[in-house]
Amino acid sequence: MSKIFTRTFCVRWGELNPSGTVSPANYLRYLIETAWDWGDAVGLGVNDSQTLNLFWLIRETEIHFLHPLCHNDTFDFTIWLANWQRVRGTRCFELKLKESGDVIAQGTQQVVCMDAKTGLPASPPEDLIDKLRAENPRVFPFERFPKITSVETPYMMQRQVELMDLDVYDHVNNAIYIDYAEEAAAQDFSSKGWSPAKLAEANLTIATRRVQIQYLSLATWGETLNISTHMLKVKDTGGSRYVGITRADSSPVAECIMDWELVERKSGEARALPDELR
Repeated sequence: MSKIFTRTFCVRWGELNPSGTVSPANYLRYLIETAWDWGDAVGLGVNDSQTLNLFWLIRETEIHFLHPLCHNDTFDFTIWLANWQRVRGTRCFELKLKESGDVIAQGTQQVVCMDAKTGLPASPPEDLIDKLRAENPRVFPFERFPKITSVETPYMMQRQVELMDLDVYDHVNNAIYIDYAEEAAAQDFSSKGWSPAKLAEANLTIATRRVQIQYLSLATWGETLNISTHMLKVKDTGGSRYVGITRADSSPVAECIMDWELVERKSGEARALPDELR
């Protein structure tokens, strides 16, 4: 059995954002689908995990977006285990266009195995983890989420968790937090005079180049989340922003860093930032 698992996808119309490319959150959905299929292949799929009274928590994900995915693009999503130590591990992944082999995106994800009965970290069966271990696996550079210094006047918005945000475990799906972060970014840009509609009129769009997100606690239906965002740095054609998600009592839910670039909608070429964004 191969220690590296690959699944093929074809981009569907409903996975596109207004710019006509796959939205960042959908890359995470591809990742989760591939990971579960990979688990099925070795005995750690959805049903297997339930039988073993285990579930899996994603603690942190980093994705670098190298080229856009468009409607009907067919690509291979490859995933492998970079390391595993007792209850937690790192898996790496890479997306390549089926026809050309061009790399579309790549990244890493930190996961923890949990006991479904106690809710505490638990070691999965060693013989199953051995089926995933590869000798000298390729590893992408990865840094733990940095400590971000708060600012006095971030852009603030609120979001109430809705039923459609939840997954089968009755908490907010991991990909949804990226949607929350993108909405906060769009609202912040709009407050500075560049709404999605104005960007479209100028044949421009905000392209996400990298997402790093860490999950700190589980949000559930009906909770009101406070979402704050501010710029970490600004360059000629883009920058990097922080998004923090907390509850009303200020307890943390998730943190996200998004590197972005202003690009022409049709060509995808970078454009200089208007003064309002600079």
